[in-house]
Amino acid sequence: MLKTFVINLAGSDDRWETTSRRLTALEVPFERFEAVDGRVSPHPLFERHDDKLRQKYRGRALSGGELGCFASHFLLWQRCVELNEPIVVMEDDIIIRDSFPEAVKVASENISKLPYLRFSGIHLKRRPYKKIDRLGSFDLVDHIKGPAGTQCYVLSPLAAKAFIQSADVWFLAVDDYMDRYWQHSINCYSLMPFPVGLANVETDMVRPKKATRSLKVKLVKACYGLLESLRRNRYRFRSNKEL
Repeated sequence: MLKTFVINLAGSDDRWETTSRRLTALEVPFERFEAVDGRVSPHPLFERHDDKLRQKYRGRALSGGELGCFASHFLLWQRCVELNEPIVVMEDDIIIRDSFPEAVKVASENISKLPYLRFSGIHLKRRPYKKIDRLGSFDLVDHIKGPAGTQCYVLSPLAAKAFIQSADVWFLAVDDYMDRYWQHSINCYSLMPFPVGLANVETDMVRPKKATRSLKVKLVKACYGLLESLRRNRYRFRSNKEL
């Protein structure tokens, strides 16, 4: 079975105990990966953050927590490449369902054609997706618009390299970046029903309060959204994917 890396902040002992106890009960091999805490001190990877570009498109900078989350996942992509084997990446604010071991088995068996496979998502409303196959007890789903969230996913070294190579500049949260398949060419597929859900716990991701946006900022954001839609549709057309 693929090894699972659990991203866990120093001091988040309750979450670690809950997650590790559940994985042990499911007989899933796992390892703790200490999260980068961007709220405490900057990490060298934070130099990739383009504040001006972020402000231009989203009206605010990425928070320390969001940068820490991006860095934590980025470091695990590097670990995947170093190990030269597929891994499961998991956060600790989750519900691990009984179907998780089967999902890992399905992912392992199909890793050559599905180098990145989501096990979770938090925004499905107004984010179209379609079933394209049946794998075991799951529907294989193609997300036209990514479901957001980085609670759990499987990736191969090939996918990890692609994520790394396209992440020289950070101006999106890591889940939005990973969902942006037309940038790094790693398609956004998932197994549904999701084998991992989001737990009802207080988030460690502290984001700044939304400031009132000027008309100019709103117009720029709208233009960015239109441009993203055009890029997404062009990618899907060139890849012979239905829109």
